[in-house]
Amino acid sequence: MLVFNNDKSGNKPKKNISSDKVNYKEKFIEIIGRKKNNSSIPLEVSITSWESEKGFFFTLVIRDITTRKNAEEKLRYLSFHDNLTGLYNRSYFEEELRRLDTARQLPLSIIVGDIDGFKLVNDVFGYREGDSLLKSLAKVLKESCRMDDILARWGGDEFVILLPKTDSKAASEVISRIEKKSKSVGDNEIPLTISLGFAFKDKITINIEDIIKEAEVSMKQKKLLQSKKVSSMIISSIEKKLRNKSQESQDIAERIKVMAVGLGKALKLPKSEMDDLILLALFQNIGKVAIKDSILSKKAKLKSNEFGVMKLHPEIGYRIAKSSSHLVKIADAILAHHENWDGSGYPHHQKGNKIPIIARIAAIVNAYDVMVHGRHYKKAVSKEEAVKELKKCSRKQFDPLLVSKFIEILREKEENPSLFQEE
Repeated sequence: MLVFNNDKSGNKPKKNISSDKVNYKEKFIEIIGRKKNNSSIPLEVSITSWESEKGFFFTLVIRDITTRKNAEEKLRYLSFHDNLTGLYNRSYFEEELRRLDTARQLPLSIIVGDIDGFKLVNDVFGYREGDSLLKSLAKVLKESCRMDDILARWGGDEFVILLPKTDSKAASEVISRIEKKSKSVGDNEIPLTISLGFAFKDKITINIEDIIKEAEVSMKQKKLLQSKKVSSMIISSIEKKLRNKSQESQDIAERIKVMAVGLGKALKLPKSEMDDLILLALFQNIGKVAIKDSILSKKAKLKSNEFGVMKLHPEIGYRIAKSSSHLVKIADAILAHHENWDGSGYPHHQKGNKIPIIARIAAIVNAYDVMVHGRHYKKAVSKEEAVKELKKCSRKQFDPLLVSKFIEILREKEENPSLFQEE
């Protein structure tokens, strides 16, 4: 702080002024200063003039306002941008839309895009992976669009692009670049695909809101056409990730499928249920794709919190199946494949015949396979010991009638090995 005395007369102060008195307002100015290394630094200078019995003074206070300026810049950035993707936000986009909706900017094109399978990715892999997908798409959009195009996150997994002075041909070229780029960015586990629709305004009399609606309709039509394909791609990616988590999983699923088919035949299940049973044998544990490897591969007994996480896989699998046209018919069975006959299972404590029959079959053959073949967390036992354990758990964990039938065909297998072979 610097204080200057402006009284050059040398006169003595008047006796009737007994105290200081502030007579003037404080003034502020901002300047750019220079450090010794010649880098710039924002400064605030406050100037106050005041009079006392000793004369007339100026007080100069110089403050480094770098922190404040950085905070202001951050707030200014956040007011215009989406915090996650770095693209403009909806408020800024709407302001730019009003500014550019003029005759000079015609033709004015708008592209609307929506990530395919985004909810499924969130449900299966979690919101971190969902956020990562949003960031990946934002990068694709930035690299695929032109300097003057306005890119914004419209909301959730939906994006919008405003293209001034752009006709339908040029807009189609932008869409083509986005689609091509997204294929190269998507990894092997989570494919990045986006449905894109567009519309353009070539007359000033056309309402811009109608153009946005037209672009959204175009996007939704495209999304509907490729929804099955995208769902199949994501499910395939989930299968691949599940296999990578456990090298044994494919062999295990195949053994369980063969035994389940054998039991299903013995029970004379109708073809539709047999088809569902085969699917369930292959996909009952699909929810484990979202469980950490450290839990899935742990050889020691799981801690209570770890077991709590493991118990989520039927519900995760249920959500995956509900999102897939291929698996939706076995979603309830996936959810119930850890329910027990006496109601002591999870996640909803279903009991008895309320548990889908294919889930009851899968529970028995899966338990038998674990016992006779072992797992990284459990040593294998003899077939005789496994049968004894099935009998012990009958009426508690397993349907007693199905256990009896399964044991019966296990014995028949000794005489008829083809019983557990697919036709």
